Amino acid sequence: MEVDLNQLVHKDQTIKIVPSVEESLKKLGVDTDLDERIQIWFSHLRLQWKTWKKSPATDSHFNSLFHFATDPYRVALLCSVKCEEFKDSKPKSLQYYIIESLCEWSQSNGRKPTDSLKLPAFQIAISQRNQHFLKLVIRTYHVQTIKETILPMVKEMIRSDNCKQASQIVIAMELCDDIPVEELLFPLILQDKTNIIDEYLSECPNQVRPLLLFLDRLLDKNFSIKDYAQQYIEENKVCHVKYEKIHHKPLGKLVARLCNKFNIPIETCKNLSKNRTTGGLRYLIHQKYVEHNVSSSVWDDLVKDSLRQSGCAQEFIDILVDYDTNEALKWASYFQLPEDTLPLALKNMSLQEVPIEEEKWDEQNATQNFYKLPLSENNIIIIDTAEKLYDVVTTLVNCSIVSIDCEWKPSFGAVQSQVALIQIATFDFIYLIDTLILNSKQYSSFWYRFNKSVLDNAEIIKLGFGLEQDLKEIKASVIGLSNIKVKGEGLLDLSLLWKSVINLGLSLPSDNEGNSLSSLVQACFGVPLEKAEQCSNWELRPLRKTQINYAALDAYVLLEIYNHLQKLCVEQQINFEEICNYIMLEKKMKTAKKTKVADNINTSAQNFPRLSKNVKILVEYELSDLVAYLRYCDIDTIVTSPAMLWHDTVNLALSENRLIITSKLKFSPTSKFSQNFILDICKSSIKDQLQKVLFNFNITVTRNDLLNRCLLCNGRDLKKMNPNEVKDLCSKYEAVCNSKTVSKRHTSDNEDDDAYYDNFLSDSDGDDFLYLSQPETTAQSSKIKVLTEPCVTSKGATIEIGNVHGLSVSRKPATLCEICGKLYWDEDPLLISVWELISPLI
Repeated sequence: MEVDLNQLVHKDQTIKIVPSVEESLKKLGVDTDLDERIQIWFSHLRLQWKTWKKSPATDSHFNSLFHFATDPYRVALLCSVKCEEFKDSKPKSLQYYIIESLCEWSQSNGRKPTDSLKLPAFQIAISQRNQHFLKLVIRTYHVQTIKETILPMVKEMIRSDNCKQASQIVIAMELCDDIPVEELLFPLILQDKTNIIDEYLSECPNQVRPLLLFLDRLLDKNFSIKDYAQQYIEENKVCHVKYEKIHHKPLGKLVARLCNKFNIPIETCKNLSKNRTTGGLRYLIHQKYVEHNVSSSVWDDLVKDSLRQSGCAQEFIDILVDYDTNEALKWASYFQLPEDTLPLALKNMSLQEVPIEEEKWDEQNATQNFYKLPLSENNIIIIDTAEKLYDVVTTLVNCSIVSIDCEWKPSFGAVQSQVALIQIATFDFIYLIDTLILNSKQYSSFWYRFNKSVLDNAEIIKLGFGLEQDLKEIKASVIGLSNIKVKGEGLLDLSLLWKSVINLGLSLPSDNEGNSLSSLVQACFGVPLEKAEQCSNWELRPLRKTQINYAALDAYVLLEIYNHLQKLCVEQQINFEEICNYIMLEKKMKTAKKTKVADNINTSAQNFPRLSKNVKILVEYELSDLVAYLRYCDIDTIVTSPAMLWHDTVNLALSENRLIITSKLKFSPTSKFSQNFILDICKSSIKDQLQKVLFNFNITVTRNDLLNRCLLCNGRDLKKMNPNEVKDLCSKYEAVCNSKTVSKRHTSDNEDDDAYYDNFLSDSDGDDFLYLSQPETTAQSSKIKVLTEPCVTSKGATIEIGNVHGLSVSRKPATLCEICGKLYWDEDPLLISVWELISPLI
């Protein structure tokens, strides 16, 4: 019966007619006819297979084929194609059994197939989905002998974005040396198909190092990964790309993981090591000059040790000079850097011109209260011999609850430092186990006893903060503890307990933001932990007294927190023991689902109107002129960077529960983010754009909402100043101004360095940071006056006053942003233009 194709498809559609497998074999010159005797034999085989599967009777019947068939290779190939579910030729299928039996027969009889069947057999093998069947056919029909014919076909698969099947063929035919590894695997990296990559490298281990070296070249900070990847994607027509993976951070993590998996020294990857070192140094500088968490002794120890090993003194000086030129010059001299390599700010200076002042760390922290260890120093016991380790285990087995922590030296390179100290606290004593001394094979039996008696003893509750990570570090570092469990019964993570009790309504004495141990201590006891030794070099021996106290307190405070939370739960009628059991057994507590702001858009009209302060918006960079107006209405508004991809924009909005405003229609790439959350306002006037935002999102703005948020930095920490306060500020501002001007220095584009903070510290949270470019204002780009004694806010931001004289004589109130130092008053040109446009809309 003839079919009219015009009735099946539309005139603008195309149709592709795929020939059957047997027709494809005919085109390759294979005789697809089976005589009557073979057909009867095959029917009997199928019947026996349905009844008995693989059995002696089935084997006997199959072997009878070789007594009357003159071309068993052709017959077996045709019969396998005629089997049911050929497309999924699993090892327990009839087609797999046919080829497997043929392979066994050929090996025992020394028979080989004719050359004319090798390519058809290969085509049959790749037309189904099972890799085991592919390998079996290639081995049985000796397809490796026509490698020159197969190679062009594999390369065409790569060009056609079929790298998965191409990699399977390369493995099966052992073509690893004939196909460049980056050509085969880079598309899979772009598609984030790590399982296929791992499988390929496991089968072709000699390709691991070439791939790592290729990826490491992409990690050079002077090389644009995005530009290279985008060009590669366009030229090779790669589909289903995971754009969020085309960054230094995920690529660096992939390289580090592959090095670890295949035992390649991570120092082999020079750029990865350098980037991680630079990121670690940047973090150390941030801790010293921004967080003020590094004492002078810790700073000197770490700088000397890390830079001596890493050889990144030049990068360190380039970063440090932006924070402290005196300190930068001191270390440039210490490491004897050539003068022509120094930053411009240091070239005209010398050590004689710069007085080196000792850091008065104790004085800086004398005014701040920290949580103190309630036990005497005599209750801190150093365990540095096998005998002491044996005795402490004997003591611990009689405890019902202990706390565990560990410390390691900050890692300034790609190689993770080993655990240097394990702290175990009871209510009476704190034991500091020196793993630098005891971590050797001769003590493995003592560690085995420690694991069986303490760590693996479910009768003893082990407390920790980030406990799983600490135990993983111990497991990877200490000889004799490589088989310890890292979670489960008897292991209670206080960070998870904290989150659980808060979700169930527990009220803590103090409100404190953050998720670190110090934040929890402050929430419970009103004062934080002192973190001066956080970045210590824990491999120094002997340990400083401050290091010993820090390590002891980090472990002991966990017991204090446990008791405190237990007491509060009893007072507030929360079942503390049940929560602890749920956490240790990894069960989920039932909590009320929190409603996201963006989820309310599709709810019924009774939830409207919506208050501006409850709305969070993400604006595309092209619409950055709209930002000040939205912030003036107390709408939390941030801007994307010019280079941010649409996929990343949506992910950011999804993670922060933001709505998106675009200049042209764009579609959501994921079902998790509704199209209703994306508003296209076109490139019209500011007034029309603002009206469209307020109308479409049904946002109500009142006079009380105006100027509750800084137009410049988006912060809400605004201080209302009366006329007298304004006059005093103006007088001080005018008094300290001088005529010297400098250009305001912008932050360099180092967002990817944050990728290398992970596991930097033994108690760091490893948070990820995202840099968002804010629209540059006139005040940011122009030159501003430098104050000899700058007027600053309570948060330390330099105060910026545009028309100081006009403000001083106006006798009007003003509003000061404590976060960025921007001062607003009635005659501020920016404020006037914003008010004139918004006032009719209120």
